[in-house]
Amino acid sequence: MRIMLRDVRQSFMCYWKPEPFPNSTDPTPYFSGTYLLPADHPQLPELKKICLELCVEKWGKTKGPAIYKAIQMTGKIFLRDGNAKPDYDGFPGNWFISARSKVMPSYFDGQKQPITEAQGVLYSGCYVNVSLEMFAYTKGNNGLGARQRGVQFLRKGDAFGGGGPPADESEFDEIDNPEEAGEVDPLMG
Repeated sequence: MRIMLRDVRQSFMCYWKPEPFPNSTDPTPYFSGTYLLPADHPQLPELKKICLELCVEKWGKTKGPAIYKAIQMTGKIFLRDGNAKPDYDGFPGNWFISARSKVMPSYFDGQKQPITEAQGVLYSGCYVNVSLEMFAYTKGNNGLGARQRGVQFLRKGDAFGGGGPPADESEFDEIDNPEEAGEVDPLMG
């Protein structure tokens, strides 16, 4: 089942080089991201409904709802309450989705142009739209997972963890005659 998740804040991104999850027994490297939704996000009811639908589709009308409750209790679900992570910036009072993929997702700007790592446009704290594919699984445990398919930069936000995007050209003045701006001290570069 696919959804375009709109206007969410990104955190814990591993977009450019896949890595195994910390403290996991699974050594598989993944591209991954975590997306924060406020408690009043308009898509939150739809996401909860999708979770139940996936469980009913996978385990049937009788077992599905009970397995859904069990999955919520064990945390083996892509949609979780951010209050479970009170020590992380942006999590308390919000919900979050964790998604991953073995294949590198697509990354786009607001004009649907590809984004590269070198551009520095995507960072933890900015707002994005995310294309997700959600599924039920029985690998080791029953659970609900989400695969990120693509991310589109929406707008800037305060960076998490003290970092942030690099400066862009709008922060600098244009220099009319760079050669006349002064001699460069050879010791200073």
